[in-house]
Amino acid sequence: MDKHYLTPLFSPRSIVVFAGSTNMPDSQTPHARLLIEHLKSGGFGGPLNFLDSGMSGTLGELAQSRTDLAIITLPAEQLAAALETAGRIQCKAALIVSSGVNAAQAEDLHRIARRHGIYLLGPNCMGFQRPKLLLNASTLGRLANEGSLALVSQSGALTTSILDWAAKNGVGFSTVVSLGPNTAVDIAQVLDFLADDRGTQSIVVYLEGIRNARSFMSSLRAAANAKPVIVLKAGRKPAGSKAALTHSGAIVGSDDVFDAALQRAGAVRVRSFVQLFSAAKCLSSRYLPVGKRLAIITNGGGPGVLAADWANELGLELATLPAPAAATLAPQLSPLATLHDLIG
Repeated sequence: MDKHYLTPLFSPRSIVVFAGSTNMPDSQTPHARLLIEHLKSGGFGGPLNFLDSGMSGTLGELAQSRTDLAIITLPAEQLAAALETAGRIQCKAALIVSSGVNAAQAEDLHRIARRHGIYLLGPNCMGFQRPKLLLNASTLGRLANEGSLALVSQSGALTTSILDWAAKNGVGFSTVVSLGPNTAVDIAQVLDFLADDRGTQSIVVYLEGIRNARSFMSSLRAAANAKPVIVLKAGRKPAGSKAALTHSGAIVGSDDVFDAALQRAGAVRVRSFVQLFSAAKCLSSRYLPVGKRLAIITNGGGPGVLAADWANELGLELATLPAPAAATLAPQLSPLATLHDLIG
């Protein structure tokens, strides 16, 4: 089976890091110090080399550092030079962990990446995590627990919040990707990779906007055909749309049109973080539902009736216990318990 074109980015065999002089940590950016700490403590099993972007030497000597992935976390004025070096040593992918890079400078970095055939995640992103590979190439906090759920988010702060919640609730991840504004590798390409990733069984997306609707819908449809995809979209109302445009620099568009497009693609939309967390918890479990039948177990009549109403709104069918199963349960329950549509 052919490898996905983003394999060097998300499943690198070797990594080179441009983060300034490791002998002078005080001269490094806060992003660099945190990223180095996470890379070293994660336990990545492949070669992990640190290069100074100001290093000297011939291209032949630099070629000895040839690697799959270059991780760059330097001051804005040094990013282009480091990316050029990554291209000359034939890196196939690059990650730029930074903040405050403007659109014009980001476009310059994109041009350098295209010229060298590099798949570039960044700038202005917080990186990614691949727990199975023990790879924490991010500033998002400690490495997440391993699982089969993938998280793709256009907000670094919300990604961190989700990871904090997941750590407390026993939810693990196959992949966590924090996409900031101005990134070259976009959400459509990440979804395309995850659709093909055997370690990913389901995908959760926090979305503020998209740049290429056709590409996004094509990748979303392919992913949703292969595994469950849950989407929380910001900017549903005018004020939120304006804020999302300011934050991510992406086009939000009509919410009704987007809602219809998601349904057509086969993705499931949630409206709040409570729903997103609930979906993540369900999807991280080992077993996923395969039909529309739902059993409701409750310790009170009211909550059960409300759940039954909502199930009906969603087009679900209330499952009923077979008579032998009901007869077996009856002696173990209160005489007031019902064993028909609701078990309570």
